[in-house]
Amino acid sequence: MITRNECPVCSTPVAAPILSTAYSDESLQTYLSRIGFNLPREWFEGRNFSIHECIHCGLLFQREVLDDVQTARLYGQHTPETRLPEEMSILSLAHLAADALLMRQLISTKRPRVLDFGMGWGRFAMLAQAFGCEVHGVEMSAATREQARRHGIEVVEESDLKDSHYDFILADQVMEHLVHPAGLAERLATRLKPGGLMLLGVPGHRRLAAALRKAARGSSPIANLTDRDLDALCPAIHLNLFDSQSLRMLGESAGLIQFRPPFLRALGAGQLWDRPRQWNRNLVLAWKYWRGTGTRMWFQRPIQPSPLRRA
Repeated sequence: MITRNECPVCSTPVAAPILSTAYSDESLQTYLSRIGFNLPREWFEGRNFSIHECIHCGLLFQREVLDDVQTARLYGQHTPETRLPEEMSILSLAHLAADALLMRQLISTKRPRVLDFGMGWGRFAMLAQAFGCEVHGVEMSAATREQARRHGIEVVEESDLKDSHYDFILADQVMEHLVHPAGLAERLATRLKPGGLMLLGVPGHRRLAAALRKAARGSSPIANLTDRDLDALCPAIHLNLFDSQSLRMLGESAGLIQFRPPFLRALGAGQLWDRPRQWNRNLVLAWKYWRGTGTRMWFQRPIQPSPLRRA
């Protein structure tokens, strides 16, 4: 494991933890067993599950994280025999379709070039393809890459992107897993065409910092957290937990400007209006997109580069 000594978004030196406990903590081990965490225990000997809050951007992050070799093992555990899960709900598919439809409306190009970075099983990539886009995808797992290829998605490595430019890039449920999210955000920003759009989506939990502080005052901090708290900042997996401010700073540090989709256009992309619960979800998401809040946020590469940044 490696230790991060500064905020991975804004590089502010690390402050004192708001919660810290040994990985050997019984309650922590119980939680890890429950979620099927099966990495070698010797990796974590003498290490702490330590959560810090950046005093500048507000990011919550784990200080001790897996190194590159350990991370590759963690995210490369799928085998070629792994099958595509069938349990994805129609609601989840509708949410992906809404993003694809909104993206398609915001980009005037007849056949937009799209990159789905960290595409998983490629569901968004396939939906974007169905909406008439040329789609590339980046993913670590061999099984999921093969699944995407079978559906006509061009699978690429990050190292192959240096000569590619896209109208739209999706990085959904990616930045929370990275040791250096700011570095990836900047690299992806350079792969956008001028005026191109990027959608960054990360988990959110508005009350987590308060929950961590309260739990830390008890004799058994992990036992005082709910499963929702632990799922939001999952040990060794969700290395970073963003709020609106830190996510905005991540995009802006990469040279992008925040983009706010028109409210009615975002509202019109919503799906399944016949379901009462979707009314609230569609309205709230469109409002957040328009207001530039929440933890799904749109960014745009400026048409002209900033004179303060290198070209």
